[in-house]
Order: sequence, then structure tokens, then C-alpha cells
Amino acid sequence: MNFDFDRIIDRHGTLATKWDDLDRGHDKAEPIPLWVADMDFPSPPEVTQALLNRAGHPVYGYSMIPVSYYETLVAWYKTQYQTELSRHDFILSRGVVPALGTAVNTWSKAGEGVLILTPIYPPFFEVIRRSGRVAVEAPMKLNDTGRYSFDSADLEKALANAENRGIHVSLMLFCSPHNPGGAVWHRAELESILAFAQKHGIVVAADEIHADFVYTPRSFCSLAAFPDHASRVVVISSANKTFNLGGLHASHFVVRDNALKVQLKRSLEAEWSGAPDIFSFAAAEAAYKHGAEWIFALKAYILRNIEITVKRIAAECPGLKAYKPEGTYLVWANASEHIAKLNLKDDVELVKHLEISGRVKATPGSIFGSEGRGFIRINAACPRSQLEKGLDRMAYFFSNKRDASSLT
Repeated sequence: MNFDFDRIIDRHGTLATKWDDLDRGHDKAEPIPLWVADMDFPSPPEVTQALLNRAGHPVYGYSMIPVSYYETLVAWYKTQYQTELSRHDFILSRGVVPALGTAVNTWSKAGEGVLILTPIYPPFFEVIRRSGRVAVEAPMKLNDTGRYSFDSADLEKALANAENRGIHVSLMLFCSPHNPGGAVWHRAELESILAFAQKHGIVVAADEIHADFVYTPRSFCSLAAFPDHASRVVVISSANKTFNLGGLHASHFVVRDNALKVQLKRSLEAEWSGAPDIFSFAAAEAAYKHGAEWIFALKAYILRNIEITVKRIAAECPGLKAYKPEGTYLVWANASEHIAKLNLKDDVELVKHLEISGRVKATPGSIFGSEGRGFIRINAACPRSQLEKGLDRMAYFFSNKRDASSLT
């Protein structure tokens, strides 16, 4: 089947955060949104049809989750990640970020520390803070190719620093593949985390929502693929990122250990969170059942977008250094040189100038933690003509340091 990823779909007026929350100064071109991590592509046609079919029945009452939904999850993990699971290993939830909050409340206590590798997806900080826990940061190292890395010594140092402050750590939140940097973790890196968790009695809750966007020769390795460490591992994921279903609310935990299952189910019952709504699981089941060919084609398209983005920034945007990610559809770029050259306060001020004067909206790196200061994040998951227009404006902005608002 052929998929037209070049087609522009007008999202204005749909309450899309990415499009309806832009600077709209008078007599200025509308900013190109390269920020929020959703895609400007239509979901697979089978997803649309599944939603239409369900909406066609006029009663939207309480519903049960069909066994077939769990079976599609089992099949997806087997075919895409080479991981054999039982349907009983899946526990449903209403979104990855709420699930992260559930994990924090289940496997840590108020006042305790939660270990994170930084920079990291901003809700990691928020769910920790809002739950009355303390973020224990282990800063990662960035090499010349733009890949973040860590080792067991980094984890041990962060843990020791927390203990010296009287903070007990019983949980680690982990992002795989990494957002914002795009690293696809090697098996040896995952094994080092598992060994660390086993040594210190820590539960690792891994956000694997970007698992289907991997561009390395090696395939994605899920933490659920380590049965010998099942008593230390909880995986959280969703169809939302893969199939562009961010406005729906279906996600799942993968838990292989019976004791962890009991603890998690008890927390979910206490939260009254319930299962995904009837439209969310209808869309997710259709996506997992029919979307393999679609995501395979989409990955090739996005990879080319990423390559164009990195190449053009290197050639046309002085003071901005972009790195090709191993996974996700997000390009991480170091803008420190440009920020210093213009004597700007930080990346937040740069992003504001880029939106108002350059007419491109990106994401400031500092929201990902102190290690993200001086960086910006660019979303390459859009039709190529839209991306090229955004890159044209960025080239004008970074090269001339002039107002690009008159550009079309």
C-alpha cells in the first residue's frame, strides 16, 4: 500500500495544541510549528475506520476491554520487539504520563527520591514533584556525535549523593528510546541499569513510548525482554506516539512479576483510573492489528526528514549544531554558540525570538533539566514541504539574525 506523507492536512481550529497555540502577530506569517511531539500525518486508515465504526453505534455506555485487544499487544511485542509475553502481562491505563505518576505512587513513598537520567522528558520531573517525591538526577555525558550515555558509576554516584542527603531511593524512571536526545540504548546499557536495580532493590519503570521509531541497524530492546529481572522492571508504553493518537488516552503497563502486578493493580484501583475509553482502545487495537506496514513506511519518510534537518542546519544555521538521533522523530540541537553570540539570556529567550521573529516554533532545551540548557528540540514529523519551509526560516534567522516574519 502507498501512503501519502506529503499531504498537508489543515489542523487549524481543531484545538490542536501544536497549531492553535502559536504567536499570531498582526501582518506576520504564521509560525511553522516544529515543537510539540505529535505528528502532522493522518493516522493509519484502519484507525479512522475503527473510530467511525464505533461512533456509528449511538450508545456510548460502559464497556469491557475485549480479549482481542490484549492479543494484539502480545502480537506486536513478539513481531516488533522479539519479546514473548502473555496477555496477563499487560495492565491497561489512561496515558503514559498518568502511568508514570501511578508508578511513582506505587513504588516510592512521599519524601523519597526517584532516580532519573538527565536531560529527560519534562513530565518526569513533574510527576515526581507533584507526588511529593524528590528528583535524584544522574547527568548523562554527551559525546561528539550528540549521543548521550551513562555508566554504572554515574548511577552509583547519584544514589550515594542522595543517601548522603538522607534521601532513600526505591524507584528509577527511565526513558527508552531517550527523549530528547534520541539514543537507542544498547543491550549492555540496559543490563547495567538492571544490575544496578537488582543490587540496590530499586524498581525501574521504563517509558518506551518511542520504541517504534528506531533507525539503527540493531532493533529496539525492551526492558520487558529480560525475564530474569522481571521483579525489578515495569514497562509503560502506548500506541499514541507510534500512530499519532495523542488526543486519545490508551496506554499499558507490561509487568511480568506477580508481586509487582498485585501492587500495581492495588494502586490503579485506589486511583479509580479505570481502563481506556471505548474510542481509545478501538483506535489502538486497529493500529496494532493493521499498522505495521504504515509505520514501516513512515519511519523511512521521517528518517529522510531527520537527515535533511541535520544537513541543512549544519550548512545554513551558524551557531546551531544538530545531532542525528538513533530513534524518535525529534532532533536535538545545541544553540549555545548562537545564544552567546546574540547575548541572549538562555534557550527560552532564543526560542521566543525564533517564534516571534523567525516564525518557527521549537522547544527550549532547559525544560528537560539543567543538562538541556542551551539546546533546542525540533520535531521532524511533518510533511516535507512544511519542514523545508521551517528550515528556510531558521536558516534566515540564524544566518542574518533578522526578522523573518515577512517570509511566506
